[in-house]
Amino acid sequence: MNRLLSRLSLALLLLLGALQGLAQKTYVVSVGIDHYKYPNIAPDLPCSAADARAISHFFHDYNGSHVFMLLNENATRDHILRVLQQEFSKSTAKDEIIFAYIGHGFQGGLTCWETKDMSSVITYNEVQRIMQKAKARRKIILAMSCYSGGLTLPQGERLARPTDNTSVLIYASSRPDEPSWASRTMRNSFFVERLLEAFNGQADQNRDRKITARELFNYVNPRVINDTDGRQHPQMMGKFDDSMVLVYVK
Repeated sequence: MNRLLSRLSLALLLLLGALQGLAQKTYVVSVGIDHYKYPNIAPDLPCSAADARAISHFFHDYNGSHVFMLLNENATRDHILRVLQQEFSKSTAKDEIIFAYIGHGFQGGLTCWETKDMSSVITYNEVQRIMQKAKARRKIILAMSCYSGGLTLPQGERLARPTDNTSVLIYASSRPDEPSWASRTMRNSFFVERLLEAFNGQADQNRDRKITARELFNYVNPRVINDTDGRQHPQMMGKFDDSMVLVYVK
């Protein structure tokens, strides 16, 4: 009997290992910069590190995502690009990659901790090239920065080739010509606060315990617009179906 139980246990372990090998993995790179090396060029921000931590913790707790978080002085240009390349190159065709950036932005890209001039920024095209090379079937960018809607301009369409089966969703906190806002009395920025509320179930309009891209947009956008008295309009664009499920409500 003991020998039979041992064989059954071994078979169960092998089966579980095989199922884990088939499971989808989520790779998250989360960047948050609220203190910059040159504050006269890039002033301090009130919520960026807290936003990055909150997004990282959500995805880690949600499905055990592989999370790599870069905060403040660790978020240099070279380090961000190296980590994006390193983490996203691990993905396979059944996986998902998520890049969350919270910090100062400009019309054409993102700042880094040591940003002093254009030699120390990251352009949208650089992010797009790394995302495009990844094999993941789903690619998501969550950008909380001024002018982040620039990610949704035509160059963003290159994140996925039109002929492949990849889904690409870009959700930016503001229009290309618009700043993003945060309150110094809040733990998280308006955009990330509403995003987390949505992911945690408040966007589940039909109560099917799934948060789709359309439900996320319908929940976050009007609330951020209201929170900022009409000064900030999140933008969602990419190559995805409105019914694409982003998270399942527990």
